[in-house]
Amino acid sequence: AVVSTQSTGDRVEFGEQGSLELKPGGGDILVTEENKVEYVRLLSEHKMSGAIRSQIGSFLAGFHSIVPRRILAIFSADELELVLCGLNIIDRVDWRRNTQYVNFAERDDMIVWFWEILDGYTQEELFTLLKFITGYSRVPHGGFAQFASISSSGPIKISRGNGTEENLPKSSVCFNLLLLPVYSSKEMLRDRLHTAMTYASVGFDQC
Repeated sequence: AVVSTQSTGDRVEFGEQGSLELKPGGGDILVTEENKVEYVRLLSEHKMSGAIRSQIGSFLAGFHSIVPRRILAIFSADELELVLCGLNIIDRVDWRRNTQYVNFAERDDMIVWFWEILDGYTQEELFTLLKFITGYSRVPHGGFAQFASISSSGPIKISRGNGTEENLPKSSVCFNLLLLPVYSSKEMLRDRLHTAMTYASVGFDQC
């Protein structure tokens, strides 16, 4: 069945809409079962790049004025994503190795329970907690040790918080700091931590 000709009618320039052929003579070629794959490919290329070619060019000109093309040339697409966006998998061992304690010792029940709870977390839960503590949704390239150098916030820290068991944990993203009141059981810590990181916003009250 005929769907259309191999042209598109969604070109907009300075508020005026017009028609643009997807290939030379496309306005006279009917889309059929035989050429529909080519039509979809040409239309996709137009939507994703051709229609915004001038905007992409302007963006790249500005971007390369800050980051020279020769520097980007050494990276593959995956490597560049890693540098810009960070790691998309959290290594619990790396997190623990690069965490500092304030008014807690590593062998305190609260700290032991904390890491046992994280051992049972999914990756999604780990990222939710990471964002609650640091404001970051990814781990920097190079792992948790990089938190100490990418900003003035320093490494991730767990500190003894004020309040009673009825209080929720707090965070201060300005200092990559998690403030934990002392709870009487691991289950209580699990419940309070889950509530805080799921429903509370990231913390700026201690900044």
